[in-house]
Parts: sequence; C-alpha cells; structure tokens
Amino acid sequence: MLANNSELAPHIPSCQYVESFNSYVCTRDYLSMLVFESLDAYKQDRAMQPIYVQQQGTEMKNNLNGFMDHCWDGFYTCHKRLQRFPSVIDAAPTNVYNLTFTGTIAKTMRYTIIGNKSDAGVTIRIHYDTAETKDLYKDGKKVNYNSWIEA
Repeated sequence: MLANNSELAPHIPSCQYVESFNSYVCTRDYLSMLVFESLDAYKQDRAMQPIYVQQQGTEMKNNLNGFMDHCWDGFYTCHKRLQRFPSVIDAAPTNVYNLTFTGTIAKTMRYTIIGNKSDAGVTIRIHYDTAETKDLYKDGKKVNYNSWIEA
C-alpha cells in the first residue's frame, strides 16, 4: 500500500488507486525501497536535498528531503540533517533511475535496495557537477571499470 502520491504510485506497474483507502494498492513483486546516504564526515552539516528520483521512461517525480533535526543549540534548533534518503522504487533489473541532487553530492555514498526479490537491482544514473572518476564497491569489493564505448 502506497500513499496517495500521484507523482510516484501511478508510475509503478500494478498499483491501483483505492478511493476508500485514499491510497494505492500494489501487487508488484519488485516493489522495493532504495536507501542511499552520505558517509562523509559532514553528513549532518552539508545538504544534498532536495533530491529528485525519476524512473526513465515515466513521468515519475519523487522528491526527497533530508531527515529533520532533533537537537538544540540553546534556544534554536541545531540545523543538522542526516543525509539519508529512502525512496520507493520498482527494482526490476531492467529499470533505470535518474537521481538529481540540488545540493553538494557527497564524495562517499552507500546505496542499498531492500526488497523481497533476490534478483532485484536497477541502474542508477547520477549527474555529477564535476568531471572526476568514482570507485564503486559491492559487498566491500571494488568493481572494475567497464570498457569505454565510443558509440
């Protein structure tokens, strides 16, 4: 069951709006949670949000914000927000998602898919504002770069 979010639920196969629940009921096996977070030292001080999650080929517009701060500096909140973002996705292996960050992208990030299907996985594309290489690790092991394709 997904909240009545017209920017997300209608773009996931098998989700049907149920008016009496004011929500969508989905029977998609690949419905999963993508959780990504900054592992940088400044993960509570530097903002990456809002972040836009869009499934390629759809009109999905899922907008994410950072977690709320719960600390005080005297009479004011401390303005710290943990840079961790959960998003519902359709994690069928052929799907591609674009993540658009409006703040400074962390140097070190962790991405996790939480779902029921063992073959769940998507391609994630991130627009970086700098031209530099990134290393990718899966289960603690570095993934080798793929060959450059001229086309």
